[in-house]
Amino acid sequence: MVYLTGDCHGNFQRFTKKQRIRGPHFILPEDSVIVCGDLGLLWARDREFKFNLDWLSRLPFQLLWVQGNHENYDMIADYPLELWNGGKVRHIVRDKIILLERGQVFDIEGKRFFAFGGASSHDIQGGILDRNSPTYDEERMRAVRRHLTYRVRNESWWEQELPTEDELCEGRENLSKVGYVVDYVITHCMAGRMQDKLAQHDRDSYLSDRVYERDILTDYFDELEERLQYQRWFCGHYHVNLALDDKHTILYNRMIRLSGDFSSSL
Repeated sequence: MVYLTGDCHGNFQRFTKKQRIRGPHFILPEDSVIVCGDLGLLWARDREFKFNLDWLSRLPFQLLWVQGNHENYDMIADYPLELWNGGKVRHIVRDKIILLERGQVFDIEGKRFFAFGGASSHDIQGGILDRNSPTYDEERMRAVRRHLTYRVRNESWWEQELPTEDELCEGRENLSKVGYVVDYVITHCMAGRMQDKLAQHDRDSYLSDRVYERDILTDYFDELEERLQYQRWFCGHYHVNLALDDKHTILYNRMIRLSGDFSSSL
């Protein structure tokens, strides 16, 4: 069985035995859990990383994930690309914690999944700062005084959060090989048109006045929405658990079973 969840940001409490027992589903050792980006495991090579890596590797199920925008892409690149279930992956822990690379089509438990991680960071109102810049201290203090969130290049922000043109083309090529037909799509963000729909839902629900900006990746997903045939599209990124419509599910801290009723389980 395949389960799905959203952003973890390095907080893995939802995977503890206590939380799994409390949940509506009992995850078995042969099951897989897919995290729709921002797993947050690969962030810094420190004591916390070593502890989390050891703890996650002992979980009684397989953990799969796609890249988010809060990942250390330099650390990710240290793990070699390999083939697994039809697509390119990086084994963080062999056959236990596996990154599903961008633009790949995978056969998982008899279903076809298209995976494409990445997204634009929204928490950069204070800027993307460069520690090597002579104005770094001044820029950081300005952001702090204004209570604006900021990130530091190659320390808490990486330009690889958005894909290259080669990665976009590889996704098209792999989808072409399967006739642009898959069962499920796993991403971190979603198409620009779906972000517009989420923004309207936010306004209608008086939940938020956030603006979801478009970028090369949301435009790419708009393109795929025109051509790709699929049963359901799952993503994270927006920090809400929501069945946006009958084909798009946004996940945050909930864990759902793939074969379940996606609206009632949120």
